[in-house]
Parts: sequence; structure tokens; C-alpha cells
Amino acid sequence: MSDKYHKDLSIEVLVGFFMFIILIALGVFTIVLSRQNFLQETYPVAITFDRISGLRNGDNVFLRGMKVGTVKSTVLNSNHVVVRADLDVPVQFREGYKVEVVASSMLGGKQLKINEGPLDAPVIPEDAVISGTTPTDILEELGAAVAGIREMTDQIAEGKGTLGKLIKDETVYDDLQSTMANLKEVSGRLANGEGTLGKLLAKDDQLYQDLSTTMANLRTITDKVEAGDGTLGKLVNDDQMYSEAQKLLAELRAAIDDMRETSPVTTFSTVFFGAF
Repeated sequence: MSDKYHKDLSIEVLVGFFMFIILIALGVFTIVLSRQNFLQETYPVAITFDRISGLRNGDNVFLRGMKVGTVKSTVLNSNHVVVRADLDVPVQFREGYKVEVVASSMLGGKQLKINEGPLDAPVIPEDAVISGTTPTDILEELGAAVAGIREMTDQIAEGKGTLGKLIKDETVYDDLQSTMANLKEVSGRLANGEGTLGKLLAKDDQLYQDLSTTMANLRTITDKVEAGDGTLGKLVNDDQMYSEAQKLLAELRAAIDDMRETSPVTTFSTVFFGAF
């Protein structure tokens, strides 16, 4: 009887010890998988939001694209929500900071994103209330967009706006038809080679050839002028001819001035000797 009792007791102790080892292993695995170090110092922070759009306890906190902590609690307080998070590093908020709730992936989930503000901005006092940005609700935005599209389609159906008038007003349609007919007539005339533009576009490229020849001749003339060929070229390029022309004009001006000075004497002599 005693041997059986001792045997049963040994089995119970062995089972209990085995269960104890399993519990310790589960605890270690839990700590490793949660990536939490209970001995590491944390830095609590509280942020006040109007709403948090599904942010939950355990969601990650990111700073400059790196995970720096987790959300510990979300408490509804009067007309706002207080989010408390434990950070692995201290964060010094400065003027221009921004804290927002953003989607963690396209499949859902939220995360807290912190921007502590410009480095050269004044520091926010430690006892100041940190306010978060009101998150955008995708469903609300989508609903507003659908409502706007519905209102626009109703206005078009009632003939309001330019697009509505194009659909409902036959006058606009008639004007458009008339315009298209005029454009068709103009394009037909161009295709038939009528008018200057039509001749330029016609298969008979005589006008184009004449224009090309004229441009070539003008280019030849300008090249000759630039090279100093001919009278015009020499006038443009030869400084000596310019100087001689200036000298000739000066002499002509002097001769005219002399004629003006001697004109009274000549007139008097003519009158005096004419009297005898």
C-alpha cells in the first residue's frame, strides 16, 4: 500500500513539474513573440483626440517610420478620447507637431503616427495637452463622393449646367451641328485646294515651291549683304564707305551754309548792276 502511494505521489509530482515547465515556456514564448522587454524603461505619453477611428489597445506607435511603442489604453472622456501609449524612447514635442491615426495596411488596422515637429521650433511644455489630428473616415469620404456624384447626375438630368444643357437643350445641339457643318465645309474646301491655305495643302505644290524659291532668294541676298557683296553689302559692312558718306554729307552741308551766307550779297549785286 505504501509503495503504491509513493508511486502515485511521484507521478503527480512529475506531472506537476512538467506542467510548471510548460507554463514557464509559454511565458517566455509570449514575451518573445510580443517583443516586449518588461525590464526596459518606457516613456508614457497621452494624446487627446476628437475620435480615433478604430484605434485599439496594442496597436503600434511609429516615429519617423520606426516602431517606438504601443497603445496601452483608449479612454472616452467627455467629448474627446484620451489615448495613452508607452514609448521605448522619449519624445520631445515642439510647435508644429502632428499626431494622427492612420491605416496600418490596405486590409485594415490602425496605428499611431507621431511627428514631433521641426527641429528648430520651440519646445512644448511638459504639462501641455498633446492634441491629435482628427482622422479621416474613408467610408464617410466615399459616401460624400457618392452623394456628390448623385447630385451632379440629378442636375444633368434636369438640364442644369453646361453638360445638362448639352443633353437637354436642342438649341445647343443645333448650334453644335451647324458648327460641325461649317467645319466640314472648310475642311472640304481645304481638301479641294481652295484659298491660300488650301493651295498650300493641295497636291499641286506649285505655291509651296514658289514660296520656297522666294525664301531661298532672300537667304542668298542676306548672305551676300552679310558677306559685303554689292552696294548694300558694302554700305552695311564697309566702314570706309560709311566714313566717306559722312564726309560727303558734311561737305554738302557746308556748301549749303556758304550759299546761305553769300545769297544776300549776290542778290544785291544783281539788283544794283541790273539798274544800269
